[in-house]
Amino acid sequence: MAQTFQCSIITPQETAFDGKITYATFQAWDGQEGILSQRSPLLTKLGIGIVRLDLEAGGKAWFLLDGGFAQMQEGVLMLLSSNAMTSDSVSLAEAQSELDDANARVVTGTEDREARERAQQWARAKVTFAKTTG
Repeated sequence: MAQTFQCSIITPQETAFDGKITYATFQAWDGQEGILSQRSPLLTKLGIGIVRLDLEAGGKAWFLLDGGFAQMQEGVLMLLSSNAMTSDSVSLAEAQSELDDANARVVTGTEDREARERAQQWARAKVTFAKTTG
């Protein structure tokens, strides 16, 4: 049996997940990161992307995080993000519509361009998330 460890996904509004898992994979700022129990300490910046947690009792839990930080210390993985969405809260049609709207935005300056790129990145991640978990 795989060894388990504690994992929490925390946003300013709520604790989106708190439980025992056997494996976690998430999007770090520089690529995909996988975590097993007994992992050496880690502190990294999160990118926008999908988190898959392999649960202690079997099965998987999926989340979409909007950046943040990941810390693995003393057998506990903490994922801190400004937003965490569950797979049942995202529909492919709504995500695709959001991406279409972001792509159609008119850019008038540097701030507008950065906001548009950020909106596009988040919407693309939602589309991918809906396809992966749907």
